Amino acid sequence: MKKYTHLIFDLDNTLLDFNDTEEQALKSVFKAYEIPETLESFSKYKEINKSLWTSLENGTINRDDIFTNRFMLFFKEYGLNVDGQKAEKLYRGFLNDGCKTIENAETLLSQLKKKEYRIYAGTNGMGITQRKRLTHSNLLPYFDGIFISEEIGFEKPDLNFFETIFDTLDITDRDTFLMIGDSLSSDILGAQNARIDSVLFSPDINLNLSSATYEVNDLLQIYSLLEN
Repeated sequence: MKKYTHLIFDLDNTLLDFNDTEEQALKSVFKAYEIPETLESFSKYKEINKSLWTSLENGTINRDDIFTNRFMLFFKEYGLNVDGQKAEKLYRGFLNDGCKTIENAETLLSQLKKKEYRIYAGTNGMGITQRKRLTHSNLLPYFDGIFISEEIGFEKPDLNFFETIFDTLDITDRDTFLMIGDSLSSDILGAQNARIDSVLFSPDINLNLSSATYEVNDLLQIYSLLEN
């Protein structure tokens, strides 16, 4: 097995529990606009949001289109003409406070830090949101660098996202890098584009179908993988 020394971690649903944070933020927005909190309403928002993020990853829209349109499109489903940016600002305020972590996230980072791995965050999203959530979750001190798509101008899986990391760190040996994330279309494809190895993290059993170099369903398995 290669000796990896530089680890790039996705954040949402890899180290930070975005699903929980998103749910709590949506509940607050729904309450403000008197939208019923039902499985249907949550599913409708997530369907619209996922479609927009997929379009962004495919390069057919820009990130501002997501934050301007997702709530406008969602509320249209309920016959409401809502200022999408105003609703987004409300949602963002709630989202920034979300700090729940994935099980074993801090334990893993602590173990890796003691072994002197270089640890980086490589995430799509808003800079202020991701940095606040890392701070509130107490994970920020474990990172040697933070790379956020809004701040560097490229989204995973764009090769330029990873090239920015390599150039910033001034490291040419890509064999020392390992990308760790939960998304096939963002993290794993991005790693392939950058010609680095990857770990797909998913709590689901029987992964074995992905194009990732390695697959785990518990974060602590990453430590065992690296050290063994």
